[in-house]
Amino acid sequence: MVEVQHEQSGLEFGPSPVPLAQHRADVEALISQGSVEKARLRLEEVARQADATRDAVENLWLYSWLGQVYVAVNDGDRACDAFARAYAIDPREQEVASTYSELLEARGQHREALQVAQVVLLNHKQGLEAGEVAALYDRIGALREALGDHKEARAAFEMALVESPEDKQALTGLLRAVGELGDPADVVEARLKLIQGLDDDRARSMALVALGDDWVKTFNDPERALDTFEEAVAQWPQNRHAVERIAEVARELGDFRRVCRAYFTLSVIAESFPEKAEYLIRSSDVARTELWESEKALAGYRKALEYDSTRLDAFKSVTSILVDALDWEELEAAYVQVIAANTERQDVDPNLLGVLWQKLGDLYRDHLDRAGDAIFAFNQALAYLPDHAGLRGQLVALTEEHPEHYETAVAHLRAMGQTPGVQPGQWLDRLGKVFLRQKEVDKAYCVYRALRASGVRLDAKALGFVERFDSKILKPIRGQINPAMMRRYVFAPGLESELNECFRLLKGPLQEWTGEARSTYGLKRRDRVKISDNVAFNNFYKNVGAALGYVELPDLWRKDDQIGLVNGAMIPEGLIVGGDLLASAREKHIAFVVAKQLFLFLDPFYLAAIRPQSDLEAFLYRAVALVRPEVDYAASFQNEDAFKVMKRAFRGEEMGKLKRVIEEMLQGRDEIALGPWVEAIEDTANRIGLIFCDDLSVAEACLREEPRCISQRSLESRMRSLIDYSVSEQYLSLRPQLGIQVA
Repeated sequence: MVEVQHEQSGLEFGPSPVPLAQHRADVEALISQGSVEKARLRLEEVARQADATRDAVENLWLYSWLGQVYVAVNDGDRACDAFARAYAIDPREQEVASTYSELLEARGQHREALQVAQVVLLNHKQGLEAGEVAALYDRIGALREALGDHKEARAAFEMALVESPEDKQALTGLLRAVGELGDPADVVEARLKLIQGLDDDRARSMALVALGDDWVKTFNDPERALDTFEEAVAQWPQNRHAVERIAEVARELGDFRRVCRAYFTLSVIAESFPEKAEYLIRSSDVARTELWESEKALAGYRKALEYDSTRLDAFKSVTSILVDALDWEELEAAYVQVIAANTERQDVDPNLLGVLWQKLGDLYRDHLDRAGDAIFAFNQALAYLPDHAGLRGQLVALTEEHPEHYETAVAHLRAMGQTPGVQPGQWLDRLGKVFLRQKEVDKAYCVYRALRASGVRLDAKALGFVERFDSKILKPIRGQINPAMMRRYVFAPGLESELNECFRLLKGPLQEWTGEARSTYGLKRRDRVKISDNVAFNNFYKNVGAALGYVELPDLWRKDDQIGLVNGAMIPEGLIVGGDLLASAREKHIAFVVAKQLFLFLDPFYLAAIRPQSDLEAFLYRAVALVRPEVDYAASFQNEDAFKVMKRAFRGEEMGKLKRVIEEMLQGRDEIALGPWVEAIEDTANRIGLIFCDDLSVAEACLREEPRCISQRSLESRMRSLIDYSVSEQYLSLRPQLGIQVA
């Protein structure tokens, strides 16, 4: 018998006049009704009477019930005191002793709790079920463990397992105890007992992984660890950690077949495609580098690419294996597979696809001898890598060798010519040769003529070819260059239709304001040129005007000291021609100058030909101010007279036209830069001149001699633009329509 001290002072309340039997009946009724608080009050009332007034049975009843009520109201200390008094009355009362032991443990009185638990075991072991006995041993083991007595705790847990071999609490307690005692063999034995007692496959699998780690870390037995890990996988095939440990330990042992198999298993377990691809690549790497099983590795890499087409490491391995095997057809299939997979991705990488197409093209060209497919692949590559000069060069070199692909060669040579830093000699000579192979004589002539004009030294054969078709005689234009042809074949980029229309509308009101009287130039009536006179200049003037669609040609005035032909900006309007040009027999020079000036005389370009760009900007800003009076453009143009002229001119229907074109012109932008438009006007005028004179050297001479440039560009810059036009598809397509081709 273990004596437990208890205090009576807290539970001595005084005499109770009511018989105990009545109290007992009332308390039990209150408890059954759930009125715990009322039961507590009634029990405390009974406890006020001295214990001597009741017999032992009655006191046992009183203090055990009072303890239970205190437990119910979470008053652990008073509950423990009550059960202590009940336990002192009869330690053999199982429920009292068990509860008292638990309350002592809760208060941290482990040693006292252990003593009471041992009393329960001593008194009641024979009458309890095996599970109940095991539970008692579990409590004793836990209390021994709390007191630091792991050897006795182990003994208690082992006794619990004798009573109930599958007692999980005893198994885990035993595992803790043997772990503290430091006997590795016992740890393994305890783990095995625990594992055998687990009902859940997943739990057994995880416990086996822990046991496998013991075999590695504690016993240095990786072979047995591998067996244990594999048993863990057999218990629960989704145990990724177990498979990863197989891969790690097998690699340390050099068992690469197990490593390869483990990574493949992980690829099956993995849920996301990128994870599946990762493990398949690892498995394939081992199969290729450690097991020398290239076919198996190849299949794995290809499957990985199906899961994740961006894994270039897998694709490089595929290509390496197939190149080593000289299996070009399979290599083609691999490229097609990865290209198709990446093309379907929403986050497609253009650089990647470009490189893949290029490599496929190399394969077609170098190993499969399929030039057409190589050209197609290179074309696809360039769609993704348009600035890849080397790739374009490869494509051009390939297409130059195959007549059925000459058009492709031409297209890419032109694209090469648009690349910054590429000189004419680097692409025009090749373009000319392609044209000659196509028997496009006129196109080849234009190309080699442009090369010569660019300062490139032609070889004797090319020079002879150009000179063969050079002619001093001017070939007249056949038919008329209508507005549609002008827009399609002649207009330079930047010649915006809205700006053309805007300045066409402005020409009328501003023509008189910007004009000069003939007297300003010292011109008199006798200086007017009679266009009807049958002289060379007049004939060119009329023919060029007719080809450009003029119904009535501008008046022509002779001024002997004038250089070339210019717009005099006169009132009434007209052109001024110098005496030398008027009397000159240089047909091509006359054709270039006349064609250029008649184009510039057209309404949309009239003001650009006679006024500096700053004035043009001012005119435009004033036009915008008319349409949008809320915007202040006054600072950009100080001359109010011109503005007044414009305000008077634009009323009613004319104002509606101006408003429509201004709104279209301003759509999507806050300001308009006129520089590109002015340069486009000048380039287009030079193009018109070239079309009529058909001679780049004459065009250059005329540009060098002209008294005024529209833009501020150098002669070299203007000629570079004209030479580029002279080999453009626009110009080469227009020549046959005008009847000026050489063959």
